[in-house]
Amino acid sequence: MRLLMLHQNFPGQFRDLAPALLDRGHEIRAIACSERSCDLRIKVRRYNHKLPERSGLHSLSLEVDDWIRRGESAAKEAEYFKKEGWAPDVILAHPGWGESQLMRDIYPTSPMLIWPELWLKPEHMGIKQGAASIEQLQYLRIKNWLLDGALADATAAILPTIYQANTFPQRWKQKIKIIHEGVKEELFELPRLKRLYVSPEVIFGDDVQLITFISRNLEPMRGFPEFMRALPTLQGLMPNVQVVVVGGDGVSYSSAPGEGGSWKEVLLKELEGRLDLNRIHFFGRVAHEELIKLYRRSDLHIYLSAAFVLSWSLTEILACGTPVLAGENQMLRELIEPGVNGALWRGTPEGLGKGIAELLANPEQLKRWGEASRSRLQNGFHQSNCVEELEKLLLELAGNF
Repeated sequence: MRLLMLHQNFPGQFRDLAPALLDRGHEIRAIACSERSCDLRIKVRRYNHKLPERSGLHSLSLEVDDWIRRGESAAKEAEYFKKEGWAPDVILAHPGWGESQLMRDIYPTSPMLIWPELWLKPEHMGIKQGAASIEQLQYLRIKNWLLDGALADATAAILPTIYQANTFPQRWKQKIKIIHEGVKEELFELPRLKRLYVSPEVIFGDDVQLITFISRNLEPMRGFPEFMRALPTLQGLMPNVQVVVVGGDGVSYSSAPGEGGSWKEVLLKELEGRLDLNRIHFFGRVAHEELIKLYRRSDLHIYLSAAFVLSWSLTEILACGTPVLAGENQMLRELIEPGVNGALWRGTPEGLGKGIAELLANPEQLKRWGEASRSRLQNGFHQSNCVEELEKLLLELAGNF
């Protein structure tokens, strides 16, 4: 099949899917804004996204303006392919930046499959039911308005979890399929690491208990404040435990601190004098291959993200045989069965610190949980199974449209 992929940060969402589909003999072209490298077998058209000065407008109007500009730019690149006599059998798009808006006008006979991720609700922004301000309600409506239009154009939509699929209005449920991108086969086969060399000053041998916390950005919606506030209790109970924290200083899903700076700075100031910083190692963004090594050495991974979008890091960590202590929510129950392949937590940061210490005191149990995680994940998240399911859907869409 001829497949057209749309993602402003391509390969982005299609990082693993694109090479897997290429290996199955499909032709892929892509439209993107970023200059990120990707598989050389893919012909990519990259548009230039430079915004003019836009003062005096509502912030949400600026966002809509951005979507419109990206949609027009992506459509022009699609027209370039069309002039070459090339048309996709299926369009695959992440609709979150507006690039898919005009695709059905350019290719009216091509079905479109989208990855809409989540229908935003107040709780996904950490807002209690009924407590959203007018400005927050407007933000939610504008964000979902983009998805509403994308779903109207889409032939089908893919979500990775039941939880995410259930956030969408009933009117779109018949279009939604639950298929994960899958975890690469080799991750299930990699052996655990007993020793990890990070730098001359940071070496984690087999005599060290290591816990990890990893997020694109260190922010409240990812549970970073709760994790940091648990560390004084943990360090008091476990004087030899080492902690690795990976993530940037920006925000992806949360608001920035009111006093400026980063959430890491805010928490370090709040906990000043209560932490042994010699046993806490902060890293910014880390190359994926280095993350994999960290997954394989971690004795216990802490995942406290609010229930909204499943992180790739969590599925990769489980595939590497690392036990996970996660925040208790409906989505994570789809991956973690307490007492079988991990633990779920809800409570105070002090209770979290005590819980981590109790788990680390039973390394044999953690080892069994890690092995169970790897085994259980192979059933629904093995990439070959996921890609095969996706391929069947693509063939069905191409044949029926």
